[in-house]
Amino acid sequence: MTLLSGAVLLGVVPELIDDERAHAAASPCPAAAGAADDCLREVTATVVSTVIKDEVKYAEFSVRLRGPREVAGDVDMGAPGPLLKDLRPGDVVTVTLWQDYVVAVAKDGRLQETADTPVGEPQLATAVGTALLPAGVFTAYAGGRVFTRARRYGERGLPRLLVVHGKAAFGAMVCAVPAMVVGDLTGVPLQMVAWLVPLPAVWWFVRRRELRGRGRHAAPALQDR
Repeated sequence: MTLLSGAVLLGVVPELIDDERAHAAASPCPAAAGAADDCLREVTATVVSTVIKDEVKYAEFSVRLRGPREVAGDVDMGAPGPLLKDLRPGDVVTVTLWQDYVVAVAKDGRLQETADTPVGEPQLATAVGTALLPAGVFTAYAGGRVFTRARRYGERGLPRLLVVHGKAAFGAMVCAVPAMVVGDLTGVPLQMVAWLVPLPAVWWFVRRRELRGRGRHAAPALQDR
């Protein structure tokens, strides 16, 4: 399931990139535009309530709106300012829509972009996908080995090779974090490069560490016969 989830996430990344580019190229809708047109539409809504919580373990910056169906409900604003902190129940705001995204909220000439945009979604999906992929591969590999060699492993214990692969998989998952930072600055292609390039070094480091830790008897211990 983990492997499948990672593959699915990476599979939708090209579509998310297209959405991000289309949003960046979108312009305000002409007067005769319809809801299905790929442009920036503005509608009016009323503030029902706001939530501003900035705590160590939990943060939420949202506004609840009442208005047309497309904007009714909670909108994640991402931050308290520049507008959210000054909104009060009953305030009338202008909401900018793109497709089914609420991309900005404005009042009296002040505008705040929301967190509900396609911007950054390709990088996030790539980061989660590249983290799930090694976890899924290792789980499938280890599960298959244990299933087919259960009796042998029951008698001799799990081989060190599974430990090495497990640590290497964890290292590959950790590499997804700095790679996402690269992706935010440059885009998904270089994000993938930043994730793939360190993987051989991670494998070399983990295996060498295990060999060194086991001394001169380590090499046979890493074999899974």
